[in-house]
Amino acid sequence: MFDVIGIMIIGCVAGYILKSRIKFIRTAEKLCGFVIFLLLFSLGLSVGKNDAVMKNISNLGLLSIGIAIAAVAGSVVCAWFLYKIFFKKIKSD
Repeated sequence: MFDVIGIMIIGCVAGYILKSRIKFIRTAEKLCGFVIFLLLFSLGLSVGKNDAVMKNISNLGLLSIGIAIAAVAGSVVCAWFLYKIFFKKIKSD
């Protein structure tokens, strides 16, 4: 757990130091997207090879859909709420 937090803090410090290097940041963003897709693919592989999960996929599927919908709805509500608090336009007279 502390390893993950430490790596994230190191990444934040590196991002702050290297924020003026636009080419480096763009390359890092593309690499980050690729790594996320690679992680999702490897997660799919591990789920697909697990016999217990695959046998109960019909039971787990409905529950997973419900959890996913609730998570997206919660994220949208929180994002809207934060947008209203921090990004509302100042009315000029």
